[in-house]
Amino acid sequence: MLSEPPAAIQRAMYPLRYEEAIREASREHGLEPAFVAAVIYAESRFRQEAVSHKGAHGLMQITPPTASFIRRHSGIAGDYRRDPLVNLRMGVWYLAYLEDRYLGDERLMLAAYNSGVGSVDGWLSDEDFDIRRDIPFEETREYVSTVLEARSKYEELYGRDLDRDT
Repeated sequence: MLSEPPAAIQRAMYPLRYEEAIREASREHGLEPAFVAAVIYAESRFRQEAVSHKGAHGLMQITPPTASFIRRHSGIAGDYRRDPLVNLRMGVWYLAYLEDRYLGDERLMLAAYNSGVGSVDGWLSDEDFDIRRDIPFEETREYVSTVLEARSKYEELYGRDLDRDT
């Protein structure tokens, strides 16, 4: 039987940075900080300099079109490519937007964060679609699973509000 690695190793595997900014932005938008940390983990492993092959930038891997949408609707300004706090605020705002759009269904929120609202809305147009079993994109299925697993680890290691002393 395999035992879990010591907590220090688990914390290295599931890093946490920007805790206060995550708590503040999460509180402002009614999201759980551990959930936001899990999204950041899946998106960038907390590396602000991360850039995807699709041109997504920063902690929360925001694409230029999504940044434009967020700016128009949220009023958040600043350089999301270089400023981790702007990137974080934009990403959390967008998660809250998705939470409203998909009535709090975290799997739908995550699928839309990863593959876009157009894809998810298309899937939902099929009345037999079940988010737990029918996500057609392997990358999105894995993404949703990764975030939900990471959220459990972040809650376990740092607490739901990321306020547990390490």
